[in-house]
Amino acid sequence: MSTETVRPVVVGFDDSPDGDIALEWAVREADRLGRPLKVVVARGMLWSTSPGFGPAAPWPEDLDNEVVERARARVAELSSECEVVTESVVGTPAATLVEASEGAELVVVGRHRHSVLGELVSGSTSAQVAAHARCPVVVADRPGSSDPHAPVVVAVDGSPANEAALAFAVERAAALSAPLVAVHAWTLDVPDAFDTAWLSQEHVVELERHHQKLLEDTVAPWAAKHPEVEVTTVLRRNLPVEAVLARAEGAQLIVVGSRGHGGFVGLLIGSVSQGLIHRDRPCPLVVVHGAKEES
Repeated sequence: MSTETVRPVVVGFDDSPDGDIALEWAVREADRLGRPLKVVVARGMLWSTSPGFGPAAPWPEDLDNEVVERARARVAELSSECEVVTESVVGTPAATLVEASEGAELVVVGRHRHSVLGELVSGSTSAQVAAHARCPVVVADRPGSSDPHAPVVVAVDGSPANEAALAFAVERAAALSAPLVAVHAWTLDVPDAFDTAWLSQEHVVELERHHQKLLEDTVAPWAAKHPEVEVTTVLRRNLPVEAVLARAEGAQLIVVGSRGHGGFVGLLIGSVSQGLIHRDRPCPLVVVHGAKEES
């Protein structure tokens, strides 16, 4: 008999509109994977508004219980099959979800922009969790396309760290019978206004060929592993965030690595990943850590 622990899908819930979208996405994903769902409610501290005072009181227990019960009721509405457990924890949402990510299949969060609980963390929860979690993090504040054949969009930079993101994206596309769009962006190291002064047109063309080859060589092994997935490569001379967003309209998911280099220079939390977290996106965003990354 196998003793392997079943890794749950973890979702942070705060009873906000974004939190409800995240919960719905997490329920669907747990059902698709056949995994249990763990709903986490983190009780922050209420701070006194009086000058000179610090922490006032824990998040009220009765309000906390209401949030937990609403989460359970919503899960029951969405799925009759989903195995769900709830956990109420005293602590900040980000730290609580990072801890819960150890042993999780995925962590799903919203942007936490509208509720009282969300205001306590100033919208920073998703970026903090994406930076430090031990598993892929889904920022699901938009439902994404309802078309089952809508593409999965993945940012490609050619770095070893980017391999985990590519693996996640192509496997997700295969599971959904969806096409995969692999986007690679590049820019010159000089302002566009000075292109002709600093670089010949031949040099620019050669750089473009280099990046096209990098993109195709990076994607080719994954396309070979999943020949059933229709793969389209897109090369853009643009900033990475803009290049990804330009291809994300009508997509059901965006996938990025948490660190990288190359066409996506400085693909770090705080640059491209954080940029996408805080921009208005048409669909959920997945941030995938490389196997050897440390938080």
